[in-house]
Amino acid sequence: MINDINNTGSIIQVNAEDRDLGISPIPNDESEYVYAKSFLQKGSTVTGENLYDHLTEVLNKILSERPENVVDFFEEYSRKVKEKRFRPLTDHLEDIFVAPGRYKLANRLMPLLKPLAPDEPSTLDPEDLERADMSKNNMLELLFYFEHSGLGLPRTEMFCLTMSLRQLIRVAPIANIRFWGKIFGMQKNYLVVETQLKEEEYVKRNENYNVQEDNKIEDLALDQLENINKQEEEIAGEGEPKKIWDTLPPIPKIQYEEPPEPPSEPSGVGVNKKVYYVCNEIGEPWVQLPDVTPKQIRVARQIYKTFTGDLDQPIISYPHFPGTERNYLRAQIARISASTHISPLGFYTFGGEGMGEEEEMDEEMEAGNKTEVKENLRYDPVPIKDLTDKSMMFWVHHNLHILNQGRTTWWNPNPLPEGIDEELGEEEEKPTLLGPEPETGPPLLTPCSEDVTLDAIPAWSVRCSSGIAEEYAVAVVRSNFWPGAYCFATQGKMFHNIYFGNGLKFLAPNFSPTPLPPVEQDYPTGPEIMEIVDPTGAEEEAWRIAHLPKEKPTKLAAGEEEEPEEEEEEDEDEDEDED
Repeated sequence: MINDINNTGSIIQVNAEDRDLGISPIPNDESEYVYAKSFLQKGSTVTGENLYDHLTEVLNKILSERPENVVDFFEEYSRKVKEKRFRPLTDHLEDIFVAPGRYKLANRLMPLLKPLAPDEPSTLDPEDLERADMSKNNMLELLFYFEHSGLGLPRTEMFCLTMSLRQLIRVAPIANIRFWGKIFGMQKNYLVVETQLKEEEYVKRNENYNVQEDNKIEDLALDQLENINKQEEEIAGEGEPKKIWDTLPPIPKIQYEEPPEPPSEPSGVGVNKKVYYVCNEIGEPWVQLPDVTPKQIRVARQIYKTFTGDLDQPIISYPHFPGTERNYLRAQIARISASTHISPLGFYTFGGEGMGEEEEMDEEMEAGNKTEVKENLRYDPVPIKDLTDKSMMFWVHHNLHILNQGRTTWWNPNPLPEGIDEELGEEEEKPTLLGPEPETGPPLLTPCSEDVTLDAIPAWSVRCSSGIAEEYAVAVVRSNFWPGAYCFATQGKMFHNIYFGNGLKFLAPNFSPTPLPPVEQDYPTGPEIMEIVDPTGAEEEAWRIAHLPKEKPTKLAAGEEEEPEEEEEEDEDEDEDED
């Protein structure tokens, strides 16, 4: 038996004897089927598809729909199947699966990578159109030093953050901008940017501040004068005999009066000197945080609350926090900035352009103008050995200290109203308003070596980024009271404060919530409500006789006539007993 191939290419079995006799060979069905299927499965050199798969899909579509007169629409079904398989040569991303998270991230970051639109012509003053200087906000340059310190964010995130800051200064009246840090939350995180607005913007925000605060202080002073007059009247009437309670005392009234609340510092001053913007992810719109109040700072010191990532989340705590998480976040940022923002010694000074002149320096010191510092143009960089000294003598605080009131400047709760001298006259004595002593904090540019310790834990830890190549190393300072607060300084004139943490202060012992206040007494303590020993009958009779009315002598005489009758009755009773 010999296999042969006919003119059509089919495989047939040919017997040698039959071949000699001229008998036609018998075809092999199995071989014919295999050959035909392999022919139909032969792929196209243009599209890579084959007729066998195409016919299979067409027949499946026809059998699933079962149309009438299918032979008339066979070509239409074949065209639809081909259209479904068609892929244009220009679409290279259609076959790539993108996770939903990465797809959302790409949509957020794409607008940041587009070139900025040209500025529209405006008639405003060119100075008003000036934007913040972005030359000091090169995140990739900061990332280089962050990597030396073991800090920072991913490189792509730092670059996109630079693009986001570039867009922020175009829509907000910002004069100076700086990346403050990142606060980690349970659900979302906060990226924080520290800015300083233009002067005209601060003027707009403080238009109604002075009028409201002046009225509040005058009303408070007048109320305090009235309370003093009432106390003097009560002291003058102490010599009168006290009235005896014949009935129960009246319903008690609330005697507690909340202490006067210090006013908030105006925008651009003290704890509200800087304005902060936050967002959860890069590419999302920046949200401006409101100014902080003294009460929010005081309550923030008494609670220990983890951030959630939602600015509108209510703060449920005791004592009650006046605000939502956006206010609590702003209070914590103010506390961290006041405690951990430091700079090398000599980088800032109290002088201005003529800081080298001793006369101007002396005038400013005498005037007590120590609430503002300026960059020292003649700053001589501190050597790396001094910056890494564990005594921290070459590092200073350049932010004002926050007092117990929640302000950087002390507010007098007992002020005298203006014009009180004219109302009282020269002969009358001026009232003396007693109150707490003025509180003072450490001045600006105080060395970090004077910071207190917490349970033998120093306030700062300092190290050098490299012990081998010291000429290229940077000094890294870490705060032990606020974990996550760092500051690095190069051997030149560059330093940066950064924060990466959960926004909570370190506590050596476990946190204990503030206990509830003691329950107030319903009634004032006195003989009317105190438990005493019951008097005897003789004492009660003596008390009754001592309190008999003296204005009715006639009734007393009538009572004397009735006494003999009572005696006679008693005598009769005694006689009956004897019988």
